[in-house]
Amino acid sequence: MLEVTIFLDSDDLHEGQNTLEYIMRYLMHHHIKGASVFAATMGFGAKHHLHLPKKIGNIDEQPVMVVFIDEESQVHAVLPHLKEIVKEGLIVMKKVEKP
Repeated sequence: MLEVTIFLDSDDLHEGQNTLEYIMRYLMHHHIKGASVFAATMGFGAKHHLHLPKKIGNIDEQPVMVVFIDEESQVHAVLPHLKEIVKEGLIVMKKVEKP
């Protein structure tokens, strides 16, 4: 089994649609066993811009992570398209075992 974590910002867009929602619907449509979204309280990426979405008066985007786990064949089937739509984020993949 493989676990995939996608790091992106909550306000990223793909073809005019929220990327986060697009990814979740894409994974559901392709029968991925399950996925979760986690919101971060703070973060920074390759550009080293500190995102502080909870700071009063700040309109900064919130860093989020999408995590999903499935069989290797299922992950490899959806990964090429996910790489196309995640433009500024990061996709990390690792092997995991069921207990």
